Formats: sequence, C-alpha cells, structure tokens
Amino acid sequence: MKLLLWIGIIVVVLFALRLLNVTKARRRADAAGASTPPAETMIRCSRCGVYLPQKDAKPGPAGPTCGEPACVRQR
Repeated sequence: MKLLLWIGIIVVVLFALRLLNVTKARRRADAAGASTPPAETMIRCSRCGVYLPQKDAKPGPAGPTCGEPACVRQR
C-alpha cells in the first residue's frame, strides 16, 4: 500500500513539473516572437540565381542583380 502511495506522489510531482516547463516554454516563445524583425522580401538575381533581400538588389539590364561585377555588366 505504501508503494502505491509513493508512486502516486511521484506521478503528481512529475506532472506538476511538466506543467511548469510547458508554461516557461510558452513565455519564452512569446518573448522571442515579439523581438523578431519582420521578414524581408527576397528576390532572385536575374544572372546568377542567388536570392537576396530586395533592398540589396542592384538594377541590371535584364532585371535585378546581386551586385557582383559579373552580374551587373551587360552581355
């Protein structure tokens, strides 16, 4: 009978610890979600195919390029 009592106590303690861990994980996820910067629009270089943020793209003759000399110059 004592063994069943101890097993019950251990199960209750482990369950309580699990609930605390889940609560802490949710708080961490909420805090991290609030501090992440907004996603930037990515575009593809018309010459080499590299993806880069739209604000870093350079205009080229065939469309936006990554800014590398080989991609910017005309063919």
